Amino acid sequence: MLTNRQNLILKSIIEEYIKIASPVGSKRIQEVLTMEVSSATIRNESALLEEQGFLEKAHTSSGRVPSTKGYRYYVDNLMESNDIDDIKDQINEIFKKRGATIDEILEQTSLILSEMTKLATVVATSDTNGEVLLSKVELVPISNKSAIVIFVLSNGTIQNKTINLESVSLEELRLAIDLFNERLINSKLSEIETKSQAIIPVLKQQVKKYEFVLQTLVEALIHTDSNKSRTSGVKYLLENPEFNDPNKIKDIIQFIENASPFAWFNYQSKTNKATVAIGLETGNENDDIAVIGTNFPTKGGGKGALALVGPKRIEYDKVSKLLEWISNKIEEKFLLEGE
Repeated sequence: MLTNRQNLILKSIIEEYIKIASPVGSKRIQEVLTMEVSSATIRNESALLEEQGFLEKAHTSSGRVPSTKGYRYYVDNLMESNDIDDIKDQINEIFKKRGATIDEILEQTSLILSEMTKLATVVATSDTNGEVLLSKVELVPISNKSAIVIFVLSNGTIQNKTINLESVSLEELRLAIDLFNERLINSKLSEIETKSQAIIPVLKQQVKKYEFVLQTLVEALIHTDSNKSRTSGVKYLLENPEFNDPNKIKDIIQFIENASPFAWFNYQSKTNKATVAIGLETGNENDDIAVIGTNFPTKGGGKGALALVGPKRIEYDKVSKLLEWISNKIEEKFLLEGE
């Protein structure tokens, strides 16, 4: 557990780094802190935060940058609400347009979000899966760091999901897939989430990170070809200094193209609260990426998801509140009003 002073220092470093995308030194921390602290104390506390994995030392500077652990701690414990009235006002005008469809509203909203946040926006909608059944699950190792899980469906569709083996061992993954084949074959996709709960006691005995494995496999099944996904704002995303490297540009574009918010997050909850995945939590081998997403119901029993993708230096507080607000607006307009 961090002390109050350490919390303030870590919060100041993260929020400053989010603004300037440069390592933050003790002098700058002293300027932005809301309490009187000497430079020596700041350096000592920063060193302790680095030892505990919340900060990383920049190679080309005396300053420090947040680690994935630091960002996660910030999101879970330190983040405060940010003023987003200007963006809300612009998006509100879109929702006021009479006769606008949900697709038109989401398209225009996505463009504004990307332009204002410098992040890529991904929108996905999913129809109900009807009578489609799970026919078979296969595992194909592709390197010592990753493997592909292949889902074969009764309508001939084949769904792939790449799994990062830093999160789960190949043997544990194989045990989980054997269990899927034994217990869930010939189940309707619409029933997979419910039926999968019955295998938790067995899975828990064999797989250390059983919750992560179960969520990953179930969400991959939910993300079928009945889903529609579109991306906006990649050009704004690439304005971030983290993606000046051509290899990183290629990696994040492939990441966006090969997945969707349904694969990134577990959207079993009916609440519109934003969910955050940071670094390797996204399932991508590039630790520089972060995703924030929320879900919303659509007509006919389907569901939708809206996510923003960018560097770990995302304004988590602002973006989380924005996505939750947009999700509520969609639900009010298209479900509660019956439009």
